[in-house]
Amino acid sequence: MATRAGDADTICAVSTPPGEGGISIIRISGPDAHLILEKIFRPRGKTRRKQTYSKLRLGHIVDPRDAREVDEVLAVLMAAPATYTREDIAEIHSHGGFAAQKAIMDVVMGQGARLAEPGEFTRRAFLNGRIDLVQAESVLDLIRSETDEELGYALACLKGGLSGRMHLFRETLKQALAAMEATIDFPDEDLDVNLPGTFSSLRKTREEIDGLVSSYYEGRGLKQGFEVLILGRTNVGKSSLLNALALRERAIVTALPGTTRDLIEETLYLKGAKVRLIDTAGIRTPENVVEEEGIRRVRDKAAEADLIVWVLDGSLPYSDDDEHVLNDISQYNKIVVVNKCDLTQSLDVNILLSQGIVDIIHISAKEGTGLDDLRSSLFSALAGNGRKDSLLITTLRHRDILMKVSSNIAAAIEGFEAEAPPEILAFELHEALHHLGEITGETCPEEILDEIFSQFCIGK
Repeated sequence: MATRAGDADTICAVSTPPGEGGISIIRISGPDAHLILEKIFRPRGKTRRKQTYSKLRLGHIVDPRDAREVDEVLAVLMAAPATYTREDIAEIHSHGGFAAQKAIMDVVMGQGARLAEPGEFTRRAFLNGRIDLVQAESVLDLIRSETDEELGYALACLKGGLSGRMHLFRETLKQALAAMEATIDFPDEDLDVNLPGTFSSLRKTREEIDGLVSSYYEGRGLKQGFEVLILGRTNVGKSSLLNALALRERAIVTALPGTTRDLIEETLYLKGAKVRLIDTAGIRTPENVVEEEGIRRVRDKAAEADLIVWVLDGSLPYSDDDEHVLNDISQYNKIVVVNKCDLTQSLDVNILLSQGIVDIIHISAKEGTGLDDLRSSLFSALAGNGRKDSLLITTLRHRDILMKVSSNIAAAIEGFEAEAPPEILAFELHEALHHLGEITGETCPEEILDEIFSQFCIGK
């Protein structure tokens, strides 16, 4: 694996999805990229000469081993350091399809390039200083984005939004550490060091860090989607509700109780928020081992869900099975939905009111009545509170590291207030700096880098 520009070998990969398509892009990066392109690309209508151009040109890929024309392509050469990897990069835009891709890759690798590892182009961009590790991770988020909000946030991080905040944290910690080390190195000197002011800045920094840590719930929902469990006793219309919200027949709906035996998942988007709806088996006294297993899975899943939609049948009286469901979910975040409002109502809502449930949404999954109100309630319960700070923590790695940084700063502040030796305070600040560097990449272990970049596709 490459470490710095100039020391690296030359890599190549197909950077577009495999398969049939209009265009396929083969990317070459490294010290020999320009030499390889010179050997294999013959510009159309031009005599061959050293290729110093930076615009796409039409021509043919020719195999130097037998002078065979492989494909008609567009090719471009981009000179370091003004490239994605800060190395020389050549791109070949060929016709799409496996045969053309394979033939051109065979020619490129025949001239000394090797197949890139997953994420190696972005890893080289990171190692060569064009982006930091936060920005490198945002490249993967950009590729995987499914909503406008995901795309916008990933792009903001790629532009350095979160990295800039980490830099500010780092500068505050460095200044505090310098102040502490000055008091250690020159204990008898009358230094102009404002330690109370220094630790006041550290307190503000810790508050900002804790705010980012608390944003992980919303950030995880933005990136992975919020998990919403549709739950209730049998035959209240849970599967019908899933289908109605998903606008398609995702779950089997029959008049027979217990039709749903396993968890059925569907993704929808509410004002840009990604929501993973999960239809569940009805909760009741199981009649066989299959139904018993389905109900067990529902109860396990309820503890993990971000929100539960408890569905009741408005056309039937409140039952013992309904009461059992409420007992199972009483401690969880939930929305109460009374379904089948298109039928004559027999459910006494006063029973719900007596249980402290005041927000009740009446719907008809069959007729579509009340679904807009339900969608609004879902969004408000999951992501509708809003934040003054537009920055979010979307990865567990970042959250856990920031929690360590906060803990180190807290220990330093407590030590300062308790008049602990400056060496102890300096140690905690040094540890905080080290942990913060794991986010941006300055101190990130090699095995963590391997894990991060292994998630990328080959060619990016």
